Amino acid sequence: MIEYKYAYLTGILFFLIIWILLYFRKKELRKEMLIMSLITAPLGITQVLFFQDYWKPQYILSFYGVGLEEFLFCFLIGGIAGVIYEEFFITKIIKTKRDNSKTLMILGIFGLLILLFLLYILKINSIYSSSITLIFMGIIILMERNDLFKNAIGSGVLVALIMFLFYIIYQLIFPTIIQNWWKLNNISGIMIFGVPIEEIIWGFSYGFFAGPIYEFWRGIKEK
Repeated sequence: MIEYKYAYLTGILFFLIIWILLYFRKKELRKEMLIMSLITAPLGITQVLFFQDYWKPQYILSFYGVGLEEFLFCFLIGGIAGVIYEEFFITKIIKTKRDNSKTLMILGIFGLLILLFLLYILKINSIYSSSITLIFMGIIILMERNDLFKNAIGSGVLVALIMFLFYIIYQLIFPTIIQNWWKLNNISGIMIFGVPIEEIIWGFSYGFFAGPIYEFWRGIKEK
């Protein structure tokens, strides 16, 4: 394997720049962005699920096999996905007294069970299992709050575009990174300008779910 020890950390800088730009663009969204980032950062530990059948990156520092970069990525992508639709398309929100904390906790547990079922019972590749689970949980949220449909779709499309743009730039810096880190024989093999379509699909599914979460949780409506 080609030595790409610092490649992941280099890639993190791309998402850090976007995170900073969004953070300072709208003052009223900073709290939401920080909360979403802090909530999603610990999810870096879930990356162990992807090592067996999807990819295996190199890290500069790892904890029980999971790199520091995973936690940084989850921190950044969580904040980005949580506010990106509002940054560009929402000018005013209405706060209600409704709080869906309990519903969100139950949904999280249910989503985990679905993910484990797809992974270990149906034996579906981790990237597809993850994407299906995220889409499913996003649909459950929209069934409760159909006013968040545009947020979910818009966030999904924007995060997918960010992921696609990132990998285009990434391959200019590290030309063989996809071939070295990704287990291409385990996935579809469909590439768009060298980018596995699975990364774009995952980006959409993540944005679709994460985009409206805060609004659903805190009972916030768009105006």
